[in-house]
Amino acid sequence: MAVYVYCIKENYHYESSITGRSFENEWVRLSPDGMILVKGTNKRGYSWDGCSPKWKWKEMYFGTPEAVINNTTLQSRTYYASLIHDLFYQFSKDVENVVTRKEVDWEFYRILKRDGFKMARLYLWGVRFAGGIWWGNPKFINRLLGRP
Repeated sequence: MAVYVYCIKENYHYESSITGRSFENEWVRLSPDGMILVKGTNKRGYSWDGCSPKWKWKEMYFGTPEAVINNTTLQSRTYYASLIHDLFYQFSKDVENVVTRKEVDWEFYRILKRDGFKMARLYLWGVRFAGGIWWGNPKFINRLLGRP
């Protein structure tokens, strides 16, 4: 069963360091200038689990902790980092010839730092160490999310 913690229902723009390449699908667009557009207005919004992995039991979530609220964005300090990271990991099979896993992981780290998350280096280490089982593996991701 899918565990969704967040749902963004508005478009979100992020200026990344991933430049000179482009990609687009129904949920995300990467422009050659590095601008990433998350298409939150598509359908009922884009949902994701925050920092992975997560499991839900009754009304409780277990797994990687989210951060405290950022007083500027009024979201968890991991919200935007996990959004960009999860989008690219979810579609990694489609983008693996455009963007590398390492680039996506470092964008995750940069956003965590930008948003003042003090454990950014630990979370970067986590995705660098364990992220390889998800990257480019849609069968594993679909099974994890409870999709056919």
